[in-house]
Amino acid sequence: MINFFSMEFWIGIQFVIDLVFVFLLLRFIKKLKQEKYTKSSSQACFDDSKKEKKQISITSKEIIEMLESLVLEANSLANNFGEQIKEKKRLIKGLNDALDSRIISINLLLSRAESLHRSQEQPNLSKVISSVLNASEKKNISEYDVFDQQKSIIKLYNQGYDVDSIASNLSMPKGEVQLVIDLKKKFLGMENID
Repeated sequence: MINFFSMEFWIGIQFVIDLVFVFLLLRFIKKLKQEKYTKSSSQACFDDSKKEKKQISITSKEIIEMLESLVLEANSLANNFGEQIKEKKRLIKGLNDALDSRIISINLLLSRAESLHRSQEQPNLSKVISSVLNASEKKNISEYDVFDQQKSIIKLYNQGYDVDSIASNLSMPKGEVQLVIDLKKKFLGMENID
């Protein structure tokens, strides 16, 4: 289960635990010094000092055991926190990838809608476009889903093909191919900055 506390919160908690450890350690050292001072001033009570040494030894062992358990618990919490951060990063990366894919698809659709709108406004331009695209090319464009086209463009680009060859292989306008490649580069650049 993912914990929704921020990293600053956990750092603060770790800082408080460290302060408690330091305080207990200083108190223990102070108590040892006090015992040493009282022991040296009262050498007449030698038997009492042996008892005090035993008591100090017992107390120090108890404190050490308590500190060990706290350190083990803090280590466990730190490991759990690290796993939660890794899980959050994985989820965010997945969401970013899905969002990038959607943005590229929307831009492709907008580009097509814009060119369709222009072609309706300029009948001569639509004649030129329809003469350039023969019936088989139109069929290939309609068969591909926008997501499939995007994946195909990125795959071919990663294999080292240039924009012209990708456009001719997929029977797509060069402008759309260039748009997908530019957007993908931009999104990858933004991920690398973070």
